Amino acid sequence: MVLTLITFGIFFHWSFVVVEAGCIILYIIVTFILTEMRRKTFVELNKADNNYNTKATDALLNFETVKYFNAEKHEEDRFD
Repeated sequence: MVLTLITFGIFFHWSFVVVEAGCIILYIIVTFILTEMRRKTFVELNKADNNYNTKATDALLNFETVKYFNAEKHEEDRFD
């Protein structure tokens, strides 16, 4: 980015350097904001996925206990 700013400064009018620097700064700001928004969403999705996988593993490993106590409906409700 610095190299392009220097090149534009040497070969073109200074206003091109200002416009390019502004675009670079705007790009960095927008990218940071959108990345933070997506990070929060992915954290929530990962927590929900881990919760589901934990319940599924527990139900599958203890299927005999679930069957013995006739708790299939309870396990189905946990998944919902």
